[in-house]
Amino acid sequence: TMICGMDVFHSTALGKKSVLALTASMNQSATTYWSTSVIQDEIGQEGSTTLQNGMINAFDSFKKHNGAYPARVIFYRDGVGEGQVQGICVPEIEQIKAAIAHHGRKDSTKLMYINTCKRVNTRIFDGTVGNFKNPMAGTVIDSVVTDKDVYEFYLVSVAARQGMSTPTRFTVLYDAIGASPDQIESLTYKLCHTYYNVSGAIKEPSCIRYAHRLAALVGERGGRDNKPPKINSAFEKGDPCLYFI
Repeated sequence: TMICGMDVFHSTALGKKSVLALTASMNQSATTYWSTSVIQDEIGQEGSTTLQNGMINAFDSFKKHNGAYPARVIFYRDGVGEGQVQGICVPEIEQIKAAIAHHGRKDSTKLMYINTCKRVNTRIFDGTVGNFKNPMAGTVIDSVVTDKDVYEFYLVSVAARQGMSTPTRFTVLYDAIGASPDQIESLTYKLCHTYYNVSGAIKEPSCIRYAHRLAALVGERGGRDNKPPKINSAFEKGDPCLYFI
């Protein structure tokens, strides 16, 4: 199984082009990550037109380290609002499927695409009326308050010490793997604990946070109206390393 994360960094105020970052796990425990970054064509561009090439390279790197292509790909996408799903996520799913077909794995590699949203207005409480408190870390809600037309769930992965905890919403937009909701929710929660910079959990799976860190590293370089720099290709072609955290 290959766990992938993708995020896009924007710096529209400085007139700089957006930077897309993609990470993909290379080992069984999803702790070693291959990564790549791409400078987008336009300022503020969220959707990707180069994801197919990135996924093809990720597949090649996975085979190089494991001797075979992955049987399953679980793709976490960050930064897409509800209204942008049709315009951004659907074309990206097609690009990933095209990358799978490029390697002749159309029927043997299964894809799951999960949209992740940290900016949600929903709040979850524990306790009784008059004695409300924050829910425990690991709380999952996947019915009643969720959209009935698509499979989505809210996860509280971090216990708030002060103030109110905010859940993260995960929406499964495409699923050819057919895993049970319990398996998806459990995997997502466990991936929140594998980020190297934090000893506990974070709000999203670590693959997304790594992609965010890489996109920010590249995007923040260079001054106003300057194009962000390109990362040395040796990082992409060599052994996977988290040089950006």
